[in-house]
Amino acid sequence: MSGLLLAALLGSNPITLEQVRELSRDNTPERLQELQYLIAGEGSRTAASSIYPQLGVSADATRTIAGVQRTYAPVRQPDGTFVQTIGDQAGFTRNNFNLGASLTQLILDGKWWNQIAQAGASEDAARGQRKEQRSVSEYEGVRRFYALYVAQRTLDVLKATVVRSSEQVDRATALFEAGRSPKSDVIQADVNLGNDRINAILQTSTIGSSQSDLAVWIAHSGVEDLVAVEPEAVRKNPLPAPKLEEAVKTAHEKRPLLMALEQTRRASDFGVAVAKAGYWPTLYAQGNYIRQGPEFGTVFTDPSKQNTISFGAHLTWNLFSGFATTAAVNTAIYNRSTAELNVRQATFEVEGDVRRYLRSLEAQIDATGVAQTNLKAAQDNLNLAQERFKAGAGSTLEVRDAQLKLTQAELTVIQNRVAVETARANLERVMGLY
Repeated sequence: MSGLLLAALLGSNPITLEQVRELSRDNTPERLQELQYLIAGEGSRTAASSIYPQLGVSADATRTIAGVQRTYAPVRQPDGTFVQTIGDQAGFTRNNFNLGASLTQLILDGKWWNQIAQAGASEDAARGQRKEQRSVSEYEGVRRFYALYVAQRTLDVLKATVVRSSEQVDRATALFEAGRSPKSDVIQADVNLGNDRINAILQTSTIGSSQSDLAVWIAHSGVEDLVAVEPEAVRKNPLPAPKLEEAVKTAHEKRPLLMALEQTRRASDFGVAVAKAGYWPTLYAQGNYIRQGPEFGTVFTDPSKQNTISFGAHLTWNLFSGFATTAAVNTAIYNRSTAELNVRQATFEVEGDVRRYLRSLEAQIDATGVAQTNLKAAQDNLNLAQERFKAGAGSTLEVRDAQLKLTQAELTVIQNRVAVETARANLERVMGLY
């Protein structure tokens, strides 16, 4: 039964493989990875902010109220000298207003450009991780779609088995009433029919579970009744598997994971340069404009007074940091070695995955051909068993055995054909074709 017809009968929502692919590329895990990429982009902008002039403006107003203060005060002596004596100083009330602007421009910093380059490489790595997550999400959506499709087709096969069992009950009953077979054949046929109905009923539970798994993954309500529409690919004979050398080459060139790890390694190179910048001085220029006075109007409204401008260059050089810079450089070198090992190991693992999934695809294609041949034999076997039963030369057990073999052969054809497409999707994922 096709997915569209099943959806119409059940009042459910049909969904195609392409729709699942598209929705899986925008599901929750992918969106979370996208946010990490956006955060990395903001990190690049933050790193680049140091190359621009830094302009700040400040303003404040204070009022100081002081009471009588007992303190040292100079007292003039008759001979003209002054002596510090303790005495009372009158209290006072004083206002102070400030308005200022500061402009700073970094001129020389050993870690300046390397920090910007490091942030850019980290952003590229986050972009690669996002692509990798998108391919993982898409493959998982494909896998869940095919799981639902197999569950639906399995129910179709089990229902067809129920029909065949019901027909066998009618045959056994007719032969018994004609006096050509024992009552036990009718009873056995009835039991077989009941078992087949139970299997069909229980299969609806598997469909419900598969529906929920798929709906949740594509960010739909978990209670939505989805029906997988039969993909065009499974209606045709399987396409041949690619060559191993070509598949490995494609994976090296297009797998997002390898690209992301390579960018992480590149960022670690810049990290070493950033750490080594601690050995060098930092030079920046600064200019200040300040207005200060005891009256609000004078400071904030009269531009002819209270003006002070200062500017200069500042050089700082931490000649000895207690070996902190050396430790930072060593740590950065270790991080770079870690990144290089990760790239190397990931490359080996990707190559292994390509070979593994390619061999799986080849095996599934071969198994599908055998399953088709086996299905034809099982159909012929059932026809023969039914003819023998009608002629009184066979038994219900013989027919039942042929029915079970046909059911298993039909399920094997469906499972193997879908396994081919699932294996192909997994291979394409590790090759970076998603």
